[in-house]
Amino acid sequence: MSVELHLSVEEERARSLARIASEKSYLRGLDDLRQRFSRAVDAEYVYAKILLRREKGIKAIPTGVGWWDDWVGPFRRANLYCIAGYQGGGKSTLAVNLTWNMAKSGMKVWNFCLELTAEETFELVAGHVLGKTEMSPEDEAEAYAIIQSSGYRFFEPSRDATWRESIDLICDTVRKEQIDFVIIDNFSYLTSTDHNSYETERVAAKALKGLSQELEIPILVIAHLRKPDRDDSEPSPTAHSVLGSGAITQVASDAFILHHPLTGDEDQSRHQVGYVLSGKPRWGKGGKRYVRLDGSKRLYVPATRDEYPKKAKNRRNDF
Repeated sequence: MSVELHLSVEEERARSLARIASEKSYLRGLDDLRQRFSRAVDAEYVYAKILLRREKGIKAIPTGVGWWDDWVGPFRRANLYCIAGYQGGGKSTLAVNLTWNMAKSGMKVWNFCLELTAEETFELVAGHVLGKTEMSPEDEAEAYAIIQSSGYRFFEPSRDATWRESIDLICDTVRKEQIDFVIIDNFSYLTSTDHNSYETERVAAKALKGLSQELEIPILVIAHLRKPDRDDSEPSPTAHSVLGSGAITQVASDAFILHHPLTGDEDQSRHQVGYVLSGKPRWGKGGKRYVRLDGSKRLYVPATRDEYPKKAKNRRNDF
């Protein structure tokens, strides 16, 4: 490790320790406030909490991605967010785009990915970090040095874990490791069960929301949309198209739909230009933003409505 990189790591570690100390102090102060007030709190409690947060420098978390922060604003603490889309629609890539700058600044970002192995998730993150999809061993070493000095954390899935064990693991790890931001990829894998899946989804969604409120951290959940009847035709998605009971979108502060329409090619590829739709904007501006996925760099950038394919083959009557 070079001297410059070593100093950078030490500086980030010092800032991280100072931030953790401040946040611990804030949470202890918040617990004291909660104990001193009735559960039916008045304005004094709320204002005291505002002042305590300001004193400790606890703020919402910007992504550093200009078009997203301008549209949605920073991720608010104690809130749960959802990004949903069809399979292969770029959801995992978008999540990495939105969280890498946080990790680079020293925040602990945990990508709890059940769909990919830790190596595959590393490949996705490394591709975004270096701006390339094909990497040599030298590229992998360079990406390792960069990611290791950041706050990014990975997860190695276990085949035999039940949904309840996974939820407990998430909660225990986030508390123990003092994670600042969690990505759950994806909700369907997390709540997979042989019976009563709808009730499982409601319990899991409530647990994740409770964890975000307890520790005042944002949690971003990735979800699938219902698979269409035909592979060559997809309905234009909405928040009501989310696979399962819809429990995760009900507890989310905002549910975003990411959609890249099919090109109509035999390989069922997707257009580079798609859109992100804010399904229930509580804090952001809402509406639709057109985006372009630069696959060669694993990078999302703004696009315009004129770039969106005019005859996207989404519905059957588009043929």
